[in-house]
Amino acid sequence: MAKGLRLISERLNSVDLVIEVRDARIPLSSVNPNFEKVVGKRPRLIVYNKSDLSDPSSKQPLLKAFSKHAPSTPVVFTNCQKDLNIREILKHAAQLAHPIPQVTLMVVGMPNVGKSSLINSLRRVGVGKGKAAATGAQPGITRTVIGTVKVLEDPTVYLIDTPGVMVPYIEDPVRSLKVAVTGGIRDHLSDEQVMADYILYRLNEFGAYDYATWFNLPDHQPTNSIDDLLKGVAKRIGAIAKGGELDLTLAAKFFLKQYRAGKLGQFTLDDVSPASLEHFFETQSMFTASSNQPATMSRRQEKKAIKLEQRRKARKENQDS
Repeated sequence: MAKGLRLISERLNSVDLVIEVRDARIPLSSVNPNFEKVVGKRPRLIVYNKSDLSDPSSKQPLLKAFSKHAPSTPVVFTNCQKDLNIREILKHAAQLAHPIPQVTLMVVGMPNVGKSSLINSLRRVGVGKGKAAATGAQPGITRTVIGTVKVLEDPTVYLIDTPGVMVPYIEDPVRSLKVAVTGGIRDHLSDEQVMADYILYRLNEFGAYDYATWFNLPDHQPTNSIDDLLKGVAKRIGAIAKGGELDLTLAAKFFLKQYRAGKLGQFTLDDVSPASLEHFFETQSMFTASSNQPATMSRRQEKKAIKLEQRRKARKENQDS
């Protein structure tokens, strides 16, 4: 984690806007407080990615809370599979191209919130080109800060991918489970059956009982027993271990995969009630620097403007010669 934060910190001086990606299924649990120490008051845009997998009704409470506690911080809900609201992010970035017609963005976030997918989506929409960053279902695909990637031609917008930075230790076991079941912690470091049990508990809490029919449970009735559920899953998918025993671990992995793909429904695991969000913003030290570029240039911007002008003159001289 320390290395990831250090790499981010080293590149921040060249960044005009930080895009912090969070998982819309766990909009509060996917926040890393350590980013606040590094990002500070630098202009920031919050992206709640994988919104197609979350409960649609959780969007408005979050937007309302931001408008109250961090009104100058833009918030965008995205689905990178369909490039949903990607142009809105590019529009925010383009607005920063004054007085310098070049903008650099940095994407940060916890592991597996979809940072690389967002970069590819921005590139696909902005410049009509394909994959620029590797993606995967397991966290930790991006290991180091990679080079800049162009995501918009006019104005010129570049973007920096960063490694996912995990909180060093999540004290709250429930929050840790939420991060694990949404793929933020590598599966082999967690117990698949424990994660499956938590999903079962939440499905029952939400009144989402379709799993009982899908996995042919007795009388198609819901259950609180993870063993009964996993036996039903194992029989359904033919998960048989050596000796003819049902492979409950393989069944748990399949059940997890179904949840993560949204096959079991759209759910937001965090409490986004007004009282919960009020508590979150009161305890979360979130800076609210505006994403709008100030009218006067900073020293860094002046240096950047000078370099751009030097390049422009050099190109013109080469064309004239």
